Amino acid sequence: MCQVYNQETSLKPLIKWPGGKEKELEFIFPNAPSRINNYYEPFVGGGSVFMAFNADNFFINDKSNELINLYKFISTKDSEFYRWANGIETAWKNTLNYASSIGLEKLFISFRNNEIDVKELKNKIETFVKENEKNILNNLPDFFTINKSVFVSEVKINLIRKLQRMKKLEAEKWILPDEDVKANIETAFMSALYMYFRKLYNDKEVQKNSELYTALFLFIRNYTYSGMFRYNDAGEFNVPYGGTSYNSKTLDNKFNYYQSEKVLNKFSHTKIENLDFEEFFKQNEPKENDFVFLDPPYDSEFSTYAQNDFTREDQARLANYLCNECKAKWMMVIKATPYILSLYENKGLNIKQFDKTYTVSFMNRNDKKAEHLIIMNYNDEVDVQEKLFA
Repeated sequence: MCQVYNQETSLKPLIKWPGGKEKELEFIFPNAPSRINNYYEPFVGGGSVFMAFNADNFFINDKSNELINLYKFISTKDSEFYRWANGIETAWKNTLNYASSIGLEKLFISFRNNEIDVKELKNKIETFVKENEKNILNNLPDFFTINKSVFVSEVKINLIRKLQRMKKLEAEKWILPDEDVKANIETAFMSALYMYFRKLYNDKEVQKNSELYTALFLFIRNYTYSGMFRYNDAGEFNVPYGGTSYNSKTLDNKFNYYQSEKVLNKFSHTKIENLDFEEFFKQNEPKENDFVFLDPPYDSEFSTYAQNDFTREDQARLANYLCNECKAKWMMVIKATPYILSLYENKGLNIKQFDKTYTVSFMNRNDKKAEHLIIMNYNDEVDVQEKLFA
């Protein structure tokens, strides 16, 4: 059996994910069994808990095809995935270098000083984009051949919007310092590139290329506003670019981490599935000395999890499996609601509470401070490791 936590071998999560449990590890580890054989996680998400745990073998699962493809491509060091991912990274760096060198600050100053009006501003930007179309497109690697005109069009749209917003902001508040003017112009270009990649991500033909689609998924997860993922009624992702603070961000360290010996070694002991949780447990049945960690979608009206609905019927199926069929020790972390309590109360389970503060609350779908539950089918007073985060 394996000691579940070791500071030296604990790894970071692989990707930003809604409801990620990295900050909750201080609640999770002190309540986990001290030693386990195998580790199971049916809703793995960004992998905060999976990557931090030690076990002999790991069995992870998620309904998100994009997420599971990312895990699989990382586990196999897939060369085509990294070709696309590095291509996106190259385009990002090239575009930032280009945007910082073109000198459009003078155009904004003319607009600020009312030397040109909005109509003239638009004409000058359209002329600039037309004359520099080749240079703009040269920021993309040669193998990005799909819908390249979108990038050019977005540069024009974003520059016009950004320069008008800047003048409006100055009229309402104060004159922007030169470095802020430059940063905002750079943001217009970076937002344009983001919008190009977002367009590709939503393209049905692109989605057939799983390596490219997964690379775009990874990029967007890291550059979308506040890490949010939201889809419109047509199923298209529609969250805007994160903003100026993201301009100089790179994924170099993340790629190095993915390809590190410690991450690849972990995946050499990991089976990755893309199934309904019940099918996952049928095909990979946890045994008595194994451990199951569960972070299921919350019970709320906003129950879509990475474009996969998780209904109250699913919550009931999960509770039935855990309470009546699961042979292993299991722990669930979930938001407390009357419905969730009705599924797990009075079942002889060990239930604890803790509070969690959300840093991002989109459309008030979650309370700023919500009571959460840790539900376990074992008595942690008897089988608990020493407090690791004292």
